Amino acid sequence: MKDFRADQLEGSDSKNLAGRSGRQMSVYYNILNILGDRMIKNPTTTITLVGSSEKGPKDGQKMAESVKAYLVDVFGIDASRIKVEGRSRPEIKSIKSGGTKDLVLLQEGERRVSIESDFPVLLMEYKNGPADKMQAVQTAPAESYVTFENKGAKEGFNSWSMQIADEKGIINNFGPYYEDVVTIPGKDILGTRPSGDYKVTMIGQAKNGMIVKKESPLHVVLWTPPTNSKGMRFSVIYEFNESKAIPMYEKYLNDVVTPMIPLNGTVLIQGHTDVIGEVPYNKELSLARANNVKDILGKSLAKAGRSDVKFEVTGAGEDEALAPFANKNPEERFYNRTVIIDIVPKN
Repeated sequence: MKDFRADQLEGSDSKNLAGRSGRQMSVYYNILNILGDRMIKNPTTTITLVGSSEKGPKDGQKMAESVKAYLVDVFGIDASRIKVEGRSRPEIKSIKSGGTKDLVLLQEGERRVSIESDFPVLLMEYKNGPADKMQAVQTAPAESYVTFENKGAKEGFNSWSMQIADEKGIINNFGPYYEDVVTIPGKDILGTRPSGDYKVTMIGQAKNGMIVKKESPLHVVLWTPPTNSKGMRFSVIYEFNESKAIPMYEKYLNDVVTPMIPLNGTVLIQGHTDVIGEVPYNKELSLARANNVKDILGKSLAKAGRSDVKFEVTGAGEDEALAPFANKNPEERFYNRTVIIDIVPKN
């Protein structure tokens, strides 16, 4: 790895696609290789490695020391540029005082080595390719989702669900839901059909035990993106159970993302969570994260004297059909605590 260069990473996936642990180790080593490469190019920079272990600070320090040894031995980084610290739990804790749920999953995420630095050049998002930004085909806007409103459901029902039947009587079930308003991607209803007429039966279980049903017709048309429409995709990660971006990501949204928004463009913002916690709470948390990004971008645009941008904000909660990753491992859960930002130019 001594000759590693970050621009070599494109297409360097692990050859052993069957081994999850091997693939993850490849990712970890590439993160350290990017860091080592940047420290060589920026010789005045320094970092602190903070190891956190449920076995105690000594074990946490041992974990951090192993990362330091890799950077020193492989990349020749001066050891004095790397401070090491051991903790029982990370500074920003996932397990809150008094918490009782999902403690095993949370503990997995708290066993880690964090890289801290006052030098943004070391921690900036990794980008490759000549355009220096990720290109993504436009994703479906908010209007491509079908919205169902069940007023008073949150207060009056324990839960409610839907049966959506097509013209042939074939039924798909959705739910259970716990909030008043639910959005479902049109393609989840249509499947491979371009359009269709449906009968929707909303079924609610009232808190007094009664079952309440209501039927309504529905016409759905599949949304398809314009063939010549391309945009840019960015994302920011949130700490566990938080809906306010950390200062580094707020700076990233202001300094990197905002300047990329074209005149009269549209910004599609979708918030996500991991599966830890209750479904209704995660839905609200994901929407709060998405609105946090919208507020940061909106203020940044206003500061630049701009009011031409359209925002579309949705919260996907922990919906695994929409989540960027699975939720079986702590790394996946970390990256599902995200907001994805798609910037679409005016057609």
